[in-house]
Amino acid sequence: MSPIISRFLRRQYTQWRKKLGFGHSLSELDPSLAAEELVFRAPPLTPELAATIQRISPQFHLAVGEERSRRFWELNQNGNCWGEYRALEPFLDGIEPANVLDLGPGLGRSTVFFKKHLGWEDVPFHLYESTGDSTKYTKAGPRFEDSFCGDLEVLRSVLEHNQVAGYEIFDAQEIDSRLSNLPGPYGFIYSFFAIGFHWSIEHFLDELMELMTDRSLGAFTLHKRYVDFSALAGVPHRVVEAPSCWPRGQSWRLLVLAKTEAALEGASASG
Repeated sequence: MSPIISRFLRRQYTQWRKKLGFGHSLSELDPSLAAEELVFRAPPLTPELAATIQRISPQFHLAVGEERSRRFWELNQNGNCWGEYRALEPFLDGIEPANVLDLGPGLGRSTVFFKKHLGWEDVPFHLYESTGDSTKYTKAGPRFEDSFCGDLEVLRSVLEHNQVAGYEIFDAQEIDSRLSNLPGPYGFIYSFFAIGFHWSIEHFLDELMELMTDRSLGAFTLHKRYVDFSALAGVPHRVVEAPSCWPRGQSWRLLVLAKTEAALEGASASG
């Protein structure tokens, strides 16, 4: 059976399950990523957690209190962390930043993963997020400073469930939505499926550069429609591929950038 037909049949099967109210099957996940060591652990799907996931990731069909749904979300979140890490490993292996900034952490899966897997338990993490139900995703369009779909209390509860410490949450609505108002600079800045994905990187590039030193690194998920790299002219960067846990068979591009070419070359060489 050709890969195209196989993907088509999987999509049809998934849509059939959703229409009948069965939710997701674990077979939808990439088997290699789903089988990776469990670093991120999902708490029970309370109404508050399920509602927040629905706002952040409306493509998921999860049932409150259902173990199958909780397990699917857990393995998907954990698997995506592994996919991102494998892509970034040449840049991250062997470094320990003085501090880290997570822009748009959602429910904190990457904070949990980096702290635990890379041994960054003592590295201060700053999480830039806010509570809200208004999302204005423009891909390549203008930047909106009132677009938030997270829940800070639920975010804290997921981090506590994973027993991570050494983080501080900055409410984006309380610091005037300007990244440059954050207490940088940072050794490592990342934004998975937020800046670079829902909003083009060029809308934030100047502020990001203000938060970086000559030795800092940044990593951002790029939307598949992002093809114009002219805004990055003169900015040292690399683009790498990260496999997706769900939908399986897909991959995401990650933009790795720095203020100096030496920072990129030094990081990749150390791995």
